Amino acid sequence: MRKTVLFTLVILALVLTACGGGGSSEGPDAANGEKLYNQATLGSKSAEGCASCHNMDASEGDETDAPFTAGTATRAESRVPGLSAEEYIMESIVNPDAYLVEGFEAGSMYQSWGDDLSEEQIADILAYLVTVK
Repeated sequence: MRKTVLFTLVILALVLTACGGGGSSEGPDAANGEKLYNQATLGSKSAEGCASCHNMDASEGDETDAPFTAGTATRAESRVPGLSAEEYIMESIVNPDAYLVEGFEAGSMYQSWGDDLSEEQIADILAYLVTVK
């Protein structure tokens, strides 16, 4: 239930930010999301950060541990019919095994980001990833 509410709140925040609504000039911060994404450890349990497994592109290594970061938004647009890039990326963060990328096994991504990160941190990381085309 918490993940559904979190998912809905973050998508609503992104929509309101994109539309200039919501009564606040603040919203998800892509620059902070990039910083969070690239931290060595992340979350309340200091799990290995995103970039510990996700190389930006082939110049940093291969895709043995996780898909490349480069092109995330573009791939996410068409990964699951009926889901926007934002919805797909959000679900991939809070429920990593929902849509497995071919060649990767269930459980290979840290499973507790939805509980270990704040709503703001998740929204910021999502805001960053939707810029990575």
